[in-house]
Amino acid sequence: MGIDSGKQRDRLALLIDADNIRSDFLPLVIREASAIGTVFIKRVYSHFRSPAMAAWQPLVHEFALLPVHVVPAAKSKNATDLKLAIEAMDILHRRQVDGFCIASSDSDFTSLAGRIREDGLPVYGFGEKKAPDPYVKACDKFFYCDHLVQETSEQKLKLPEAEILATIKEVARGDGWAHLSAVGTALGKRISGFDSRNYGYKNLNTLMKSISSLECKSNGESPARVRRK
Repeated sequence: MGIDSGKQRDRLALLIDADNIRSDFLPLVIREASAIGTVFIKRVYSHFRSPAMAAWQPLVHEFALLPVHVVPAAKSKNATDLKLAIEAMDILHRRQVDGFCIASSDSDFTSLAGRIREDGLPVYGFGEKKAPDPYVKACDKFFYCDHLVQETSEQKLKLPEAEILATIKEVARGDGWAHLSAVGTALGKRISGFDSRNYGYKNLNTLMKSISSLECKSNGESPARVRRK
C-alpha cells in the first residue's frame, strides 16, 4: 500500500453516487466507514442543480462532503458514474489512501471495484439489496444500507453515556456548564462518526435530555448548555 500506517488507522476514500443511493443512508455509511478506518476523502457526485438533490444539500455541510457537480452532456445516466470512476483512478494512482468506500447500488462500479483490488487496496461497497451480485462480490465487503436502517430502527445503538459524561467534564467551564455545541464538537473527535440519530434521537439536545444524570438549560437566545447534576 502507498501508506505505511503502522498502528495508524487506514485512510479511506468515500465516493458517493448520489444518483443511486438514498440521502438518509448517509449517517449509516459514515458510521460504518469510520469504524473501518479514517475517512480521509469524502466526495459526493451528482447534478447538484437538479431538484432531486435538495435532500443532499444540508448533508454536504453537516458531514463535510466535497460536492462534485456533474453536468450531464446528454440524457445518459452514466455521467456521474464516469466522473466518480475517473476520480477514483486518480486517487488510486496517487496512492493517497489505503482503501475505498463506494456508496452506490449501480452495477457499473463492478469493474472499478475489481480494478482497485488488483492494486491491492480493499473496496467496501454501500448500497441496497437490489445491488447486483457481481458488484457485491467485486467488493471485499458490502454493506446493505436498507438492512442497516431496519436494524437500527429495531434496536438502537447503546448510548455511550460514560463517554458523553467524560466529554462534558472535559469541556465544561468552572461552573460545570458546557455549551452543547462544544460538547458536540468534542464528541465527534472522541467517537468516530458520532451522530445522535444513530442512537434514536433527532438531535444532540434531545439526546442530552434523555440522560437522567444531566441538566439541560437554554435561556432565550443563549446557546443550549448542559452539566452533570
